Amino acid sequence: MNKSHFEPLCTVKNSILMVENSSENDKLKAIREEKEQPLLDAFHGTKMWFHEKYLLFEATINIETDAWGARITLTSIAHPTFTISGRWDMIRFGADYIGCSMVGWSLYTECPYPEWFGE
Repeated sequence: MNKSHFEPLCTVKNSILMVENSSENDKLKAIREEKEQPLLDAFHGTKMWFHEKYLLFEATINIETDAWGARITLTSIAHPTFTISGRWDMIRFGADYIGCSMVGWSLYTECPYPEWFGE
């Protein structure tokens, strides 16, 4: 393969992965306008329970957003700090949870499995 004729599948602008398809970008923009501020208002800086498979711990969350979606940094004394993410059309949230379709992580305001911490 001649590297001089390589064409990227997507373009990176300002560290934001942008899709070549403008209708896809328009769709994400509309979803972002609907979800971004309610997500930040409800959960940014709060303590939540992270759950993915058998991993469950409480963390303070910091939410950063861009045209692609949300990146949520979890800080906890029970686990090293790390970041999870989801594209705008995959992020779901309600009054007491945030989740990402097809990824497997969830965040809850209350511990979803208190029996795991039996006395």
